Amino acid sequence: MIDDATTAYILETRKPFEDLRQVSAQLAGLLVLAAAGSKSAGPHHPMLESAEELYREAAEGIRSARVPARARRHHGYLLAAAAALRQSLTAAHRSPEIDPVLTPLRAAYADLEGAAGELPGFEMVAFAQGCCGRIA
Repeated sequence: MIDDATTAYILETRKPFEDLRQVSAQLAGLLVLAAAGSKSAGPHHPMLESAEELYREAAEGIRSARVPARARRHHGYLLAAAAALRQSLTAAHRSPEIDPVLTPLRAAYADLEGAAGELPGFEMVAFAQGCCGRIA
């Protein structure tokens, strides 16, 4: 059973979770472009700015969440995912190289998967089935 405080937390953090997922998908899309040799996949791609804005909103929502005891592990995963996505975004702004963006992106996705396993209402798509699961 989920108590009222945890239910409120779930409702409060569902959107930031989804936004972090979306940021990871946008970064993955940029990596696909880079892997395909697209010159537009660089630090000035409009999708990168969109990801950055969405990231800021999600990170703020996570930082301001009221975290009950039952949700501490979940929140820890969200904070770790946000930190890893920050690294990935920073790398994407610096260079179109794949590895500096992909390494923290994979870590972020693993943290989002960890969060999804902690509480109900947080769904993930298998990373291995996505585009970045094939980039190495």
